[in-house]
Amino acid sequence: MRVLAAHQPNYQPWVGLFHKVSQADVWVLADDVQFTSPGFINRNRIRTPGGSQWLTIPVQTKSRGTQQIAEVETVDQAWQRKHWEAIRHNYHQAAHFDEARGFLESFYAVPNKRLLDVNVGLIQWFLELLAIDVEIRFSSQFDVAADRTQRLVDLVRRCECDAYLAGSGASKDYLQVAAFEEAGIELMFSDFKHPIYDQCHDGFEPNLSAIDLVLNCGASEARKVMGFDQT
Repeated sequence: MRVLAAHQPNYQPWVGLFHKVSQADVWVLADDVQFTSPGFINRNRIRTPGGSQWLTIPVQTKSRGTQQIAEVETVDQAWQRKHWEAIRHNYHQAAHFDEARGFLESFYAVPNKRLLDVNVGLIQWFLELLAIDVEIRFSSQFDVAADRTQRLVDLVRRCECDAYLAGSGASKDYLQVAAFEEAGIELMFSDFKHPIYDQCHDGFEPNLSAIDLVLNCGASEARKVMGFDQT
């Protein structure tokens, strides 16, 4: 059975999203849906000594009206230096910071005008570190229905999958189960329990960017913490 998951290409996604994607064969990044703010498309949280801090990418919105995610551009490149400095300052004592420093420092040094390119670049890095083997597709590649449920049904069919894997949150409130049943598509829900792991600051702060898991645990231990590596 081939399983499809779909989600917006968020900035530094949280660990729960990677848990869901790890169970899928195809991940459709919804790049042609409307950009909304505030949200997680251009921001996420990292750990700090006092709790957490938002890292927000400033984007062009003035006189642009409604934009699809793929159309959104960053305001300038100053945010890249600020985000890297925030990560370095708050994680330089993390157990596995040095292992990721080279990539992160280089990534944030390269100008990126398109928000989508920033997010996809980091998503691919996380997938590689967590050894998640999933085929990435973009919703803009397909001509699908506008209705939220029918859109997903169409994506499952176009990607030659048999099941759709939804999150356990708001998805249950808007998905029309009958539409999947009529199409012969199995509707599944991801059941995620947030793991507890050692962070470089006192206490534990959940629901952060996956960068927190990676920098504190390292790639190998992160896979075990998430249940990806049972050996």
